[in-house]
This record gives sequence, structure tokens and C-alpha cells, in this order.
Amino acid sequence: MPTIMEPRGRCYFTPVLWKTLPPDVEDEVEEWRILRERFARARRGEFAALDDLLDLYPRLKGPDTRMFACNLLGDAGTDEQLEAVESFVLDDVKYIETVCELCHSLGLWGRLSAVEAILTAYDRNFPGQCAEGLPAYLTTMLEPEFGAAADYPRKDTLEAFLAYETGVRDLWQRRLVELGGPKAYAFFGGPFSVRRVAERFLELLGTSSYENMMKPYLRQRFEASTGIDCSDFFEKNGDLKPLTAAARLEAWLASDAPDRFEPGERYFFGHKIPRRA
Repeated sequence: MPTIMEPRGRCYFTPVLWKTLPPDVEDEVEEWRILRERFARARRGEFAALDDLLDLYPRLKGPDTRMFACNLLGDAGTDEQLEAVESFVLDDVKYIETVCELCHSLGLWGRLSAVEAILTAYDRNFPGQCAEGLPAYLTTMLEPEFGAAADYPRKDTLEAFLAYETGVRDLWQRRLVELGGPKAYAFFGGPFSVRRVAERFLELLGTSSYENMMKPYLRQRFEASTGIDCSDFFEKNGDLKPLTAAARLEAWLASDAPDRFEPGERYFFGHKIPRRA
């Protein structure tokens, strides 16, 4: 019974997220109990249950519980809760790994204001290994496919970083104008909507390295937003079943289901996420 929320496996339907595991399997029993309770309430639309998740996060010991907490906060956190994450990332200079991990939550959030915090974390912590993933969060927010925001400098020189930062900030400023300001949710360079998540997922069912990289991310975003179990999109070994995935996504897009999701708003298991808890 897996305890890792693996997007090529069971993702938000990983067994440990739904039921207690035996103590000999579940190493961090208390951590999972606390997170399961918050997940259960969030998927019922009780988003205030996540108010203390940022305070709880640094005390989590297991890599699996930390991964899930990051995903849950990014996928289901309110603006108020994720603004606290922004402040933590901007202000903390001691807990480097925690800061970089929480940038994953900001990338899932996708609000344009988060670009400042992610860039700051990158600036402070590159070329450390934990900072190398931060440009991926920027590019999935700001660009239709990997581009300037993903092309970070491989050498830690001031000249290279300034050129990279200038390019990202120019791109960011364009998106701020196009999408309506720092409180807009961005997704692959355009406005976020659950419909666009499904459409993008359907577009990227091919076999290129970029498509293979994006499939687990898009599966997580679609599953989190709708609450639809996408486990049967993938083989047990993690390989995609493209015909199954395409048929399911096409059927969903052709139905009236996308109309239940307001463009420009975030959802978790079908519940609209409020700006404030």
C-alpha cells in the first residue's frame, strides 16, 4: 500500500490518503493521521482546515508526508494561506530546503504574485541542488511550453543570473498586463481554468520528453481540481495508456462538466477554493 503520492501511480487516490495503514507499514502514523484529516475536510470544501498546514510543515519528518503537504497546500490552499507561504519564502534565509520545497506549493497555486517569491528563492539558493527545480514552476506558469524561464544558467555567475532574471521579469510583466495583475492565476502562459487543464492534458499525450515530463503534473492538476480518479490513465509501471486517457478527457470536455467550473478560479475536488478561508 503506497505512502508516496506518485502522479504516475495513484496520485490523490493513494491509499494512505484515504485510510489508516497498519503501524508496521505506516512509519509516521501521527503525521499521516493529521494530514488525512485535513485532506478529508479540504475535499469536502472545508478549506479552513489548512490554516495551520504551513506551521505544521517544518515539523513533518517523512519525505512522503512533506511531499503530500506541499501538494495539498498548493492544490487546495486559499490565497490567504498561500500568501503566508509567499511571506515565508521571502523572509526565511535559514531553512533552505523547506523554502525550496514550498516553492512547489506556490507553483501549483499559480498566482502571478508568486513569481517574486520563487525568483527570490532561486537567487538566494542557486546553485544548490534544491533550487534547480524552481525554474520549472516559473515556466509552467508563464510560458506555453519550456522557454526562457526554464533555461536557467548552469553556472553561478552574476552576469548569467542577471540575464536570466531580467528575461523572467520581462516575461512576468507581460503576463501581468495580459492576465489582469498579480492576483490572476496563470497556467502555461494563459489564464487558469479547469477546462484548460483538461485541454492541455489532452494536447500532451504524446511521447516527447516534454510531454512525458508534463503528464504527471497535468494529471495531478486535473485530479485535484475535479476529484476524478485518473489512476486508470496509467499502467502499473507508470506508463501512460494514451487511448484511455484521451477517451476519458474527450468525454469530459464534451459533457456539461466543464461548465461547472468558473474560468479564472481554482477548485479542489469540485469545490471552489475561496480567496480567503
